[in-house]
Amino acid sequence: MIIREFASADIEAAHLLWRSTEGVCKCDKCTELDSRENLEKFMTRNPKSCFIAEIDGNIAGTILAGHDGRTGLIYRLTVSEECREKGIGKALVDRSVEMIKSEGIKVVVAFVLSENEGGNAFWEKIGFTEENMATTRRLRLY
Repeated sequence: MIIREFASADIEAAHLLWRSTEGVCKCDKCTELDSRENLEKFMTRNPKSCFIAEIDGNIAGTILAGHDGRTGLIYRLTVSEECREKGIGKALVDRSVEMIKSEGIKVVVAFVLSENEGGNAFWEKIGFTEENMATTRRLRLY
């Protein structure tokens, strides 16, 4: 397995992985947020904390992470079903967290769907605690 920076050329393959993975948000809002244009903007702002895990030239996992200057944020961690339980998710998280920490950030938050039992179990296993301190609200700007 190799872990490398997420590039624009990976977006279509990442979309295929996200659409085929249980527990990944596939609603219209998420699809819109994951447009090529939005992902390229995100990767431009966070060039060193978004990664791809590859096995034999195929994408096995992805992570989109960054920070806002005070808090690290992990928006999308996905590992293909057939590649789970091999340490890929943890390796992707570790790499992103390492980069975020190198920017002087001291807290990282992961966005996980409430009903994603497997995903929530994974985050708990690697030391992320559940915090129900806030309700997420959305305002569309168009």
